[in-house]
Amino acid sequence: MEDFIKDDILGDLKYLKNNRWARRMDTPLFNSNGNLILVVQDDNKEGILDCQRDAFKTYLQNADRYKNIVNDYLLEHYKWNYENIARYVSNLDENDHKDVITEKELYQMITLWYLFICRDGSFGYAFGCCWDKENGIAVLLSESEPRVISRTQLENLHKLNDNDFSLLIHDNERYWTTWDELSFFDETIRVQVEVEGSVEDGVNNAQRKAYNDYLLHKTEHLRRLGNFLLPTYLGSKAEADEFIAAGQQVGVKDVMPSRLVIDKKGNYGWICYTQWDDSYLGILLSEKDIHIMEVNQLRDFAKEKKMKDEKCGYLFREHNFWSQTILHRFFKGEVNTMRVAIRTYDKNPTDLQLQKLSEFFQYDNKFWEPMKDEMLKYYLKFYKDFEDDLEIPEELTPKNVNRENVVSILTFTSLFIGISGRIAWLCESPTEEDGLAFEFTDGKVELIFQPEII
Repeated sequence: MEDFIKDDILGDLKYLKNNRWARRMDTPLFNSNGNLILVVQDDNKEGILDCQRDAFKTYLQNADRYKNIVNDYLLEHYKWNYENIARYVSNLDENDHKDVITEKELYQMITLWYLFICRDGSFGYAFGCCWDKENGIAVLLSESEPRVISRTQLENLHKLNDNDFSLLIHDNERYWTTWDELSFFDETIRVQVEVEGSVEDGVNNAQRKAYNDYLLHKTEHLRRLGNFLLPTYLGSKAEADEFIAAGQQVGVKDVMPSRLVIDKKGNYGWICYTQWDDSYLGILLSEKDIHIMEVNQLRDFAKEKKMKDEKCGYLFREHNFWSQTILHRFFKGEVNTMRVAIRTYDKNPTDLQLQKLSEFFQYDNKFWEPMKDEMLKYYLKFYKDFEDDLEIPEELTPKNVNRENVVSILTFTSLFIGISGRIAWLCESPTEEDGLAFEFTDGKVELIFQPEII
């Protein structure tokens, strides 16, 4: 087949090296003086299909309407994904905030490249965008409800219409994707639904059942999440239980659902944006109790080597350790996402190690005050040893330091449980190259040097 063809419907087309036919249309772009490029997929150079010609006719008949609606969908997508976009765009200013962004400002960040017609007759606009230069962004126009997807998804489009999920589009990696809306405080947010499965396998009945269960209980899941996080914020499980028993409504705004992940066995949970560390957390929802974990542990939940303890919840196998993700609010400061590390080498945790972890959860944060006392005693005792090596601010000199400000020099890294069952918070300190540790024995706190326990 020649590299140039003249098609009665699509016009004069040139075959490009990237397996597509293209020509420049006499149609202005949204945000420049150039013209829109028409791109027609033909990976094997087999020629234009009738469904692609029909798609182009449909586009021409509705071009003005598409131009009017596509801006709304892009603005909506930007606003609903602002937190994620802001992580990748370092020069956003106050006019780029999700609540005040305008079309003009949005088109300074995205550029319309071409109209793409897929092999099956689907079509949409493909854009370049500053927050995802590799995958870009696209608006699939050929469906009854336009869908914002990545440019890569449009160019390698795989669709699945399912009675339970409606339209699913594959991400060309491991998930079928769609969207769900969730009422979150005073606004409606969009949660991307990711259903594990290959293009060939599609989705299964366990996943359909899980999704319907989620839709039925998603408001309840938000309530459960708030109740789960409340002890961390209040610093006391007993106080949280009283609060909930009194019928108080609980909500935690800085943990926002971003994705719903459903694996092949029907396990499902949210990937949530955590405002305190500008990161993400996996939250398993498909069991009676909520469990938090790393994002990859949620995504691969069915495949992970794990164990579930009745009192301590899920633990995941790592090299020489079993680990768990927990949340803590140190000294009534900001919430922190922390790691529990149980050293076991190639064995399972012992009953003693699990007992120590269970006991730790029952301390109800009563150890914070003794930790301040221990840290102040250590600091004053060894002050002369590090005085000459550190730039010590005036408020931390022996004259001014106190039990409240001395703990500000600490950075907690993990809760560690050794082979013998010794348990301690590990932390970095500018005063000790090898770190410090707060060990808990029979409800008492002792400050030790980190090498003594690890």
